[in-house]
Amino acid sequence: QNQKIQTMISQALSLAGSIVKSINPSLLSYPPPSIEESGHDVCYLGTRGEDDPQNVIYCRDLPPGQRGMVGSWYIHPERHVLESIAFVVVSFSIIIRILPTLSKYPEKQHDNLNPPLLVRIATFIFFTCQIIYKSTGYPGKILFMAMPCNIVWIMWAALCFLPLKTQAMHIMYQLIVPYTSLAIVAVATPDTTDLTMWMEVPFFFSMHYALIVYPIYFLWSGRISVLSPGDGLVSNFLNWWTLACAFFALFYFGVAAPLSLIFGINLNYMLSPPPTPGDIISGPNFRLQSTLACAVAFFLLQFLVTIASVFGRAGRKSSSLKKII
Repeated sequence: QNQKIQTMISQALSLAGSIVKSINPSLLSYPPPSIEESGHDVCYLGTRGEDDPQNVIYCRDLPPGQRGMVGSWYIHPERHVLESIAFVVVSFSIIIRILPTLSKYPEKQHDNLNPPLLVRIATFIFFTCQIIYKSTGYPGKILFMAMPCNIVWIMWAALCFLPLKTQAMHIMYQLIVPYTSLAIVAVATPDTTDLTMWMEVPFFFSMHYALIVYPIYFLWSGRISVLSPGDGLVSNFLNWWTLACAFFALFYFGVAAPLSLIFGINLNYMLSPPPTPGDIISGPNFRLQSTLACAVAFFLLQFLVTIASVFGRAGRKSSSLKKII
């Protein structure tokens, strides 16, 4: 009986893998070399998977910057199916479990959440420039607006220019805090492979630095806080960290991965590993390793901000007592 079930599961997985691979048969089984090696390196097969010289797309024929972002079947289609189903189901379950339990942000303090004029102006400039860079590059480059730091920019743009409800703004700010760790990582280990346009590299660094400065200002000025008066410190911390991980996994395994396969672009490194020192993230488990690395980064920054906020609150209370005395 167990063997029958295993056989049925194996057959179903194999069928699902075949369907997934049929989404884009032009992808190679491994990413092409980042630098031309043979003079006729292939980046894509034919539309039906043909490997004859008349149908393949050579890397030398791609627009500048696209070569480093070419997708591939680095991991088997069956693995895509398993990981996507698992992450989407688990993440969605976590989100619907935690969201209703979050404490409500006071409506009377709504004005604290409205970004000041200078932040709105800066956000408009950065967001507009990023749209221009992504829409005028190689075909499909606009999809990289779904990269983590660009998603954070979309969140900031929404906070600045959309009429959001107070609780929605509160949730977005709380998620932005751990997601800021991604901007720190991007600055520390930059991948500028596809940044070939005028001033695109300096803009890359300036807009990531802005993503780091924004939450520092909002936290320092007291406009937002990672502490919740109505919740325990640990439970509040764990809720927001878990929610950040769940939203991140849901989007990238449920949306970014399918988009990567459809358009043949390695969006957020969902199809092959990112460049890391010593290739510490590699092999068939690279997406699990990347997910764990992101979860750790979220945890560390959320932890540091929480500790700093606790000490800051204690310092303000102490100052108030001294004034009273």
